[in-house]
Amino acid sequence: MGSATQDSSKTEKSMQRTTSVDEKPSGLGVRHLQAVLLFLCITVNYLMRINLSIGIVLMTDRNTTSDIPVFDWTMKQKSSAHSSFFFGYLFMNLAGAVLVTKINNKFLLLGSVTISSAVTVATPALVIMAGFYMLILIRIILGFMQGFMMACVMGQMSRWIPATERSRCGAIVLGGVHFGTIVSFATSGVLGTKFGGWPTVFYFSGSLGVIWVIMWAMIGAESPNSCRYISVKERDYIVEELSSSTSLPKNVKIPWKEMLKSKPCWALLLVTIGQNWGFWTLVTEMPSYFSSILNFDSTTNGYMSALPFVSLWIFSFPASYIADLLVKKNIISVTVCRKGCNTIAHWGAAVALIILTFTKNDKLVVIIYIFCVTMMGFATIGYNINHLDIVPNFAGFLMGITNGLSNISSILAPQFVGIIVTDSTNAFQWKIVFWVSALIFFLGNLIFIIMGKAKPQPFNEIPGNYISYNINKVIIIYIFI
Repeated sequence: MGSATQDSSKTEKSMQRTTSVDEKPSGLGVRHLQAVLLFLCITVNYLMRINLSIGIVLMTDRNTTSDIPVFDWTMKQKSSAHSSFFFGYLFMNLAGAVLVTKINNKFLLLGSVTISSAVTVATPALVIMAGFYMLILIRIILGFMQGFMMACVMGQMSRWIPATERSRCGAIVLGGVHFGTIVSFATSGVLGTKFGGWPTVFYFSGSLGVIWVIMWAMIGAESPNSCRYISVKERDYIVEELSSSTSLPKNVKIPWKEMLKSKPCWALLLVTIGQNWGFWTLVTEMPSYFSSILNFDSTTNGYMSALPFVSLWIFSFPASYIADLLVKKNIISVTVCRKGCNTIAHWGAAVALIILTFTKNDKLVVIIYIFCVTMMGFATIGYNINHLDIVPNFAGFLMGITNGLSNISSILAPQFVGIIVTDSTNAFQWKIVFWVSALIFFLGNLIFIIMGKAKPQPFNEIPGNYISYNINKVIIIYIFI
């Protein structure tokens, strides 16, 4: 009798659950709030990461009238300062890929941004006191602490965002990369020249990081099941749409062997390497190019560096909406969507970079640069969201691996500029830099077209007999990779 009552109760709950997910919750929901929080997370992290692009121009400007100390650093030293961030970032992305599957992602992000903010605010005092090598150490620490970010963000999206909303929400969340770049470029020149010198660049970005930490501590949630204020209807809708648990079991075995054999995973890694080389060449070095070749002052330099990312960020929203619509109406497949958008991004940027090297007109250079960066926005709905397509259950892990290993190119690209550009006023040396970036964009996307996929891979499934894996074993394998 008691058993029949329990079965009846279970059936009733099941019917209630089915009813609750029959229709999509109307309007904006908690999943969209979490997406906005993740967008802001990436924004403040990129502010702290990119502040050095304009900041180092100000820190080495011997013509400044400010009483704040400036430094006599060579082009090679400045390139090394840009690269140093990625040494720490590379290591922690690999470790973070494992840790995000074992530790609460909310707490990982909280700790990461807290320490990043503190280090950023302390940068001026420490560099004035100890000089260039202190800056290198600070940037390595900052990279180390931000290494958790993209793996955590992708893991959060895999638990919160249904498949039919991935392009739009992905564009919003990953748009933080571009919005953070915009704010950093647009404010750094003004802050550094009119509001207290170059130290204010670091105070500003670090303070925004502190504000985000407070917001995340109050309303961030790792998954719908752990969120205390989400409605039952929205929670059930997300779970039903994802067709899996909203939280990956912490003892799940990572299918790293299968990933090593997977062509789509290798394609994703190689196209990310191409993206990072080109993107970080533009982000870290264009302010120096504008200053040395086009003779822009710091304020104009900041605005001109920011303008393309404004265009990119704004354009990404209608592009992502159209991409979702075309996929939803079965006009194109997800695979065609990802490869087509990425081709526009990388081959469009490659063509623009080549054209840019054949003009000396300031206005035309800026227009071509805007076009180049805007086209790169398609990568957000190209390769960048592809982790969720091929391994949604391990998206955070795979993001940590691809984002970590690809930062080898983020380290090498600024170093390459430092080797090639021995005279920052030599236009031909800069031409070599842009040609190489265009070639790498082309090759990376070609590999993605040939080997990339946008369907869940067989090893994405989580068998019931999976047991805990040995973290030490996995880390050793990563080191040899």
